[in-house]
Amino acid sequence: MMPDDFTKMVRLLMRRVWLAMLCLAMAASAQTRTLRIVTYNIADDINGATTPLPGLIAPPSAPNNVQAGGVLEGIGEELLNGNAQPLDILALQETTSNPTTVTPMVNALNTFYGVAGMYLNSTYQATESGGSPTSGNGPNAMIYNARTVQLLASVPVDPPGGTNNLGSFSSGYSGEYREVMRYQFAPAGVAAASSNIFYIYVSHYKSGSSSTANNTNSRAAEAFIVRSNMVASLPAGARILHVGDFNTGDASERMYATLTAPGTNQLMDLLNPARSLTTNWDGGIVPAALTDSTTDLQYRDDYQMMTTNVYFGVPGGLKYIPGTYHGFGNNGSTAYTNTVNSGTNTALNNRLVTNGPVFISAAQLYLDLTNASDHLPVVADYTIPLPAPVVTSFSVAGTNLIFNVANSITGGIITVLTSSNLLIPPTNWTALATNVANSGSFRFTNGLNPALPGRFFLFQEK
Repeated sequence: MMPDDFTKMVRLLMRRVWLAMLCLAMAASAQTRTLRIVTYNIADDINGATTPLPGLIAPPSAPNNVQAGGVLEGIGEELLNGNAQPLDILALQETTSNPTTVTPMVNALNTFYGVAGMYLNSTYQATESGGSPTSGNGPNAMIYNARTVQLLASVPVDPPGGTNNLGSFSSGYSGEYREVMRYQFAPAGVAAASSNIFYIYVSHYKSGSSSTANNTNSRAAEAFIVRSNMVASLPAGARILHVGDFNTGDASERMYATLTAPGTNQLMDLLNPARSLTTNWDGGIVPAALTDSTTDLQYRDDYQMMTTNVYFGVPGGLKYIPGTYHGFGNNGSTAYTNTVNSGTNTALNNRLVTNGPVFISAAQLYLDLTNASDHLPVVADYTIPLPAPVVTSFSVAGTNLIFNVANSITGGIITVLTSSNLLIPPTNWTALATNVANSGSFRFTNGLNPALPGRFFLFQEK
């Protein structure tokens, strides 16, 4: 080929690339990131346990082999609506302390995925009634994927009088036994704004039967503190999740009515969108709703509630992905009062990817679940809006086109797609290259060959 012919070809290709960039700008409003959010009572401050139990981050048969993975890594292998991804936010109950319980979990996740600093934890050390780190079933905590979300604030939601008023309602205290935490998040790699900020409240309510007034009064009092904080401290229309171990499946309790009452920042229960206040899930009527215990399923203790804008997918912020909310490892095939490792459980069968860092079988995960905690984790996927990747310039080097992408998507995973036409959405586009944005601009060079005229390029961020 003559030099002039090559130059003409490159110019033609560049004109086509500019068309693709215009196409990208028109599709920018549809750019989203999927987040996998989990709440998990890990039973790590009870019966002498302080460090992660076997099965949580490694198999019980090899508790030091975190590369083999456990429940936390298995959550990332589960296909929800065809999507599998590592967990992004992990709200914890029953830890002993950040150094003793949480740090080993962070280190294990980073080792499993082979990325130093991928996971971090909130540095705030929550507390509980009496302030002892080895009693009372332990404080709440938070782990998050720093490649996908940024933690903006960790705020304790204490009762009037502060932590000295933590304790059982029957003893004259607030009813909030373990310090409630409010975490503020936004997507990683972009500026925090009203369109992408969301909040997660983490609670571990007073345990005990609904037939005992002290238990129900304590739970109702904590719910009042939480809902009051949502109204007084956050703007109306904030995107809020309230997650944790609520220690009851009885919607007739005042706690449930307080959290779900219509008004500013009303919470929705995905299993009860009509807000029935007579339903009691603690029993065998809805086996798939049960989360406690893993060896004797009887109770629905663990929840992810959310404000109505998240539930209904109102544009402009965090949205729930319908059909993804569930107790990990329970689809109703485990009989009431039976174990999730019964041999009849089908919850994870044919629902796990086989091309992850390590493939963990369904049979292994059922065993892991019964060792890692007496609770099942509750998992759901959400989307959060993002700005579209901005292509600032491109150039030719040898047979490669080099695209420079602005750092507005720092930490994001960008895929370059190619097609012979400009149909949007890109149902007929083929992925050419994937890269992870670092600080500043970065470049794609994988297979973008200018000797292939008639091609357009599109950028997607995940």
